[in-house]
Amino acid sequence: MRAEPPLSIPANSRFVMEAARVPAEVILNPPAGAVRDSEGALLLDVLIDRGQVAGLFPAGTGPRDCSRIALHGRQLWPALIDMHTHLDCGQAIPRVRADGTIHGGFSQTAADWPNWTEEDMTLRMEFGIGCAYVHGVAAIRTHVDSETLAMSRRGYQVFERLRSKWHGRVALQAVTIAAMEAWIGGEARALADLTASKGGILGGVTDTLERGENGTYDTLDHALDRMFALAKERNLDVDLHVDQTDDLSAFTIPRIAEARLRSGFPGRVVLGHCVNLSLQPPEVIETTLALAKQADLAFVSMPTPMMYLMDRQRGRTPRWRGVTAANEIRAAGLPLAIGGDNCRDAWFPYGDHDMLDTLKQAIRVFQADEPLTGSIAMASRVPADLIGRPDLGRIGTGIPANLIIFSARSLNALLSRDQPDRIVLSGGRQVNDPLPLHHELERALGLPDYEI
Repeated sequence: MRAEPPLSIPANSRFVMEAARVPAEVILNPPAGAVRDSEGALLLDVLIDRGQVAGLFPAGTGPRDCSRIALHGRQLWPALIDMHTHLDCGQAIPRVRADGTIHGGFSQTAADWPNWTEEDMTLRMEFGIGCAYVHGVAAIRTHVDSETLAMSRRGYQVFERLRSKWHGRVALQAVTIAAMEAWIGGEARALADLTASKGGILGGVTDTLERGENGTYDTLDHALDRMFALAKERNLDVDLHVDQTDDLSAFTIPRIAEARLRSGFPGRVVLGHCVNLSLQPPEVIETTLALAKQADLAFVSMPTPMMYLMDRQRGRTPRWRGVTAANEIRAAGLPLAIGGDNCRDAWFPYGDHDMLDTLKQAIRVFQADEPLTGSIAMASRVPADLIGRPDLGRIGTGIPANLIIFSARSLNALLSRDQPDRIVLSGGRQVNDPLPLHHELERALGLPDYEI
């Protein structure tokens, strides 16, 4: 078969991409008269000018007074968003050896903390950002491990330097992640003040709290009330790790919704993971999501690491998918995004910060196809809105030209075959950076050298 010649992206700042095939769900104000294909994508001419999308036109009608690139119906997407990951844990393989369990993730990460110098964290976190950038990720929300105030300060110091260095290429946000007990502890106010000073988000893990003798989460209710009060005082959003277990009785979504309602908290509240929601009886799922909608909650699912971790028993194949009730969440009209989560660490020893791979996994495991409508938005428009960046995750006039050109013409082909030849545009300019090399990172970290 004939190989297609590579596309040449003009170095000048004004050009038109002809006959781009753009999924309708990521288009802001689509032009009248554009042809729609059988998968719901529109055929468009896309004008780029000075790093922004300057106009959308039905295919064949774009401006002719500038350079033109014939896409011949290639898929054109906005750069994707990873709104839930852990850059500070990542890229620690082979220094840590994941055993595939939640307990092992906690214990081995804690055992690795003494290695987390500023230099070590910078090398590993920047490696992850670089991978994401080359793959076509425009924004990352990462969690900053904050077991102690001193640990949080060190993590934020590294994060702040990297956020400044990558400004204009990858937008970075940070969530202070700690056990929920931290928000009723002696360092709670100082931790919230640090988060606010760094433009961060308050976070917590509801799974770590023990239930009282009466089987209720009284301590969790107290911690949630305190967290919402601290966030409200500082005008911060909240992003929580929730219900990462197959224990149906360890179910905290309703407690979070009730706490948010009684607090009058005005900010955004995002719940991550929520995997045991999918194991609840149908009537519990329905009432829980109705309460979540009343409380204006949003959800983010991390399908790949959760499938790796959940329902793991030695010598037995897992019996359930390990992901949240994604289709029920979407059907209830609640926002659902996806995230890459852990990458090459004690929780999940694989991955490459490629949100296209995460999206493909999500569509298959959620059975979020037939039709695919709304599924691409889980990695683009929805997370962009949840992180407060309506200028990302969509294609429209006045939006920065952070884009991905794929060789595939159809969504089915794109989701069926890896797209290593994708072309990433950042601010209208082609990203030519190579993917960072694992053995070079390992050498810099003083880890075993796999190069012969």
